Amino acid sequence: MPRFLQQLFLGSLLCFVMPSVNAAEMLYMEFWERDNHYYLRSASTIEAPAELIFKTLLDYQNFYRLSGGIKETRYLEPDPDGTPVAFTLIESCVLFFCRQVKKTERVIVKTNFVIDLEADPSRSDFKYLHGRWSISRENNQTILAYDMEMEPDFWIPPLIGRWALKHKLYSSAMSMAHRLEQLSASGAPLSEFRIE
Repeated sequence: MPRFLQQLFLGSLLCFVMPSVNAAEMLYMEFWERDNHYYLRSASTIEAPAELIFKTLLDYQNFYRLSGGIKETRYLEPDPDGTPVAFTLIESCVLFFCRQVKKTERVIVKTNFVIDLEADPSRSDFKYLHGRWSISRENNQTILAYDMEMEPDFWIPPLIGRWALKHKLYSSAMSMAHRLEQLSASGAPLSEFRIE
């Protein structure tokens, strides 16, 4: 058998034998709007240690490497009480709906596996934003939950805007989950993660 056919055969065989590198799965995602407030409840399973996920979520110097659409992230001067403050710049388009959104938020570590995020309206494109990352272990799986309530300080077109936001939040969550799994599998730090 010619060498290239052997390689093709072996490559095809490996596709059936090798487990999927990306095992992340969205468990649920609920997104709704009421009185110009938007609410998100979501959770995903991720094949990565809880400690790695927690550490990575706090790495704002490199957080932008985790998800498409995030242009820039970095830590700013902490609040007078010592609470860390982080800046995020998001650039995103879904169909014709495009936005550049700035967010400055307090990063509050509640426990080893819970992080609260509170936006500063005076330095953000949000009148209000509160988010919470929660990491837990169930049945030998790591579950990453993200809950959010926000009131944007910019116009979101009705119907298509809500659909675009939900679509973007879903794709960003899955992209982040897959990249966390890749980080875990490679053992490389987030600072060395190649942005595609």
